[in-house]
Amino acid sequence: MLFGRGLRYIGSANAVFTRDCHFLQEIDLSKVVLITGGSRGIGAASALLAARQGWAVAVNYASNSLAADEVVRQIRQAGGQAIAVQADVADEAQVLAMFGKIDAKFGRLDGLVNNAGVGATAPALKTSAEVFARVVDVNLTAPFALSSLAASRMRANGGGSIVNVASVMGLRSIGQIPDAAYVASKAGIIGLTRELASQWGRYGIRVNAVAPGFFASEMTAELGDDPEAFPPFLLERTPLGRGGRAGELDAAVLFLLGSGGSFVTGHVLSVDGGMAVR
Repeated sequence: MLFGRGLRYIGSANAVFTRDCHFLQEIDLSKVVLITGGSRGIGAASALLAARQGWAVAVNYASNSLAADEVVRQIRQAGGQAIAVQADVADEAQVLAMFGKIDAKFGRLDGLVNNAGVGATAPALKTSAEVFARVVDVNLTAPFALSSLAASRMRANGGGSIVNVASVMGLRSIGQIPDAAYVASKAGIIGLTRELASQWGRYGIRVNAVAPGFFASEMTAELGDDPEAFPPFLLERTPLGRGGRAGELDAAVLFLLGSGGSFVTGHVLSVDGGMAVR
């Protein structure tokens, strides 16, 4: 079952429509995507949605093999293709081994979602250089290395798509959540997105980013599970007056990744309820 309940396939253009015939985007048949941090949260949701849209998915995880295997199981149960691939994205040897497994299994790579990330919430004066460096390694240096490895394969295939997961905190500061390392890394990934889009467009490689606001996730567990009841200091900064709901972010990732965003590159799509503009 390729699309899941409520979707149906129409015509030869590989288009997906809802039950009410609203266009979503073309199905990306026979394409392969690597999603880092794909065993949980937005990574897992994006992996499942990508599979429903026809992508074969390499689900990256750092240590939680059980969670990654569960994502793979769900994809295969629905008729899709998926493998779990272990790597700490900041470890060069592990990353090279991961790409080797993807090459051996699929023989190509058409998409990359740089989703894996870490934070280190603390005032700048209490953040050590070592902690700062680790956050930047995972959130900025690793996406650059992964993107370069992916781009060499995409170029050989005639093009591809990279989506970087940035953050609204890369666009504005939030005083109650001090995290200099995270903010610097996410601002950096926004700049990197635009630069790589400029350099790699000639190869047919699109590079975009999403800048999420606050969603219920493992990283934001202290905010609670109900996006309607996040702390007032966040809701007051958000014109829509709530946090993000399930499905709102992965849909944006898949739009940029897939054929629906085929003329979009160098763009940073804020999915934050308007927080970046208030």
